[in-house]
Amino acid sequence: MKKIFIIVSSLIFSCQSENKSVSEVIASNNIELIKLKREEINNKQQEIYKKLNLIDLKLNELENNSKNPIVSTSRIIKQDFNHYVELQGDVKSEKIISIYPEFSGIINEIFVKSGESVDKGQILATIDDGGLKQQLSQLQITYNLAKTTYERQERLWGQKIGSEIQYLESKSMFEAQSKAIEQLTKQLNKTIIKAPFSGIIDNVIVKKGEVVYPGRSNLMLLINMQEMYVESKVPENYINSITKGKDVVIEAPMLNIALKSKIRLVANYINPLNRTYRIEAEIPKNNYKIKPNLNVKLKVNDYTSEDAILIMLNHINIDSNNDEYVYKIINKDGKNYALKTIIETGKNNGNFIEVLKGLTENDEIVSEGARKITNNSEVKIINN
Repeated sequence: MKKIFIIVSSLIFSCQSENKSVSEVIASNNIELIKLKREEINNKQQEIYKKLNLIDLKLNELENNSKNPIVSTSRIIKQDFNHYVELQGDVKSEKIISIYPEFSGIINEIFVKSGESVDKGQILATIDDGGLKQQLSQLQITYNLAKTTYERQERLWGQKIGSEIQYLESKSMFEAQSKAIEQLTKQLNKTIIKAPFSGIIDNVIVKKGEVVYPGRSNLMLLINMQEMYVESKVPENYINSITKGKDVVIEAPMLNIALKSKIRLVANYINPLNRTYRIEAEIPKNNYKIKPNLNVKLKVNDYTSEDAILIMLNHINIDSNNDEYVYKIINKDGKNYALKTIIETGKNNGNFIEVLKGLTENDEIVSEGARKITNNSEVKIINN
């Protein structure tokens, strides 16, 4: 009976030990429970040791069966290669202006709000004309009289009736009144503020009732969002590779936008202070998220190679002579050997690099395991 009780107690403690963490078992201060937990952990440890031993035995078996280093390889295929130079640029608009009045006076009406789209010629605001319309009406009466007098004197003079002085005086009066009306009409037209082009009123600055002055009072800001471009400064060493018509990718990281375009302008002037020249690339229309003065990245295609030999950058090794090389696989009598091959490289895009000399299409090179081999080493190839 006592043995049965001991067995049952052990089973109970064992279950309790398995269900509790080490910290919980220690905190219990139960010596039996702690001993059982230690035994449990020790058994698991022994089991792990057995598994590790089996793995080590298998590894030793594989290494003994094959004294040759194990490598992975990749095969060379020709493909098009485009290299891009990354530049900083600023978004600009072909049409962005602050509208100023050409006439002094009080703002009578404002017909637009900030953010509103307007068409070319649309009336934006009016300025009190200060009585110019009345003056024009009175002048129109004088003009009509002068015109009638001149036409009558012109007919009489054509019939050789009347004096030449009368004819010339009426003609002079008529021309003077015509010019006066023309000048006054121009002045009156200046009291009407119109949109010089279609766009968006970005900001209405003036308020109704304010007094404005020519060249001093900023009324509103008008922007055309359809005619924008990116301007960038290019170091002069790219003068032969970054030219008009080159492909460009315009990136606005904060907006998660990438747009394709082309260089539309390459300036002829090189800034002597920073040795750069200016380029422009048009922003495709209807990209309203992009704003004037936004800072963007400009990736310019400065080099293109068709049917290029490309390898990954991490496949390249450098020897003590600072020569770049790869291990090319040569098969002899059914065995694979790694031949150290010096290569000449060109431009890279961060992942791949163009090989100018040393490799050809269909060559097989070591992609993994190069550190375990030397020139002409026999290797075992395992590719996933």
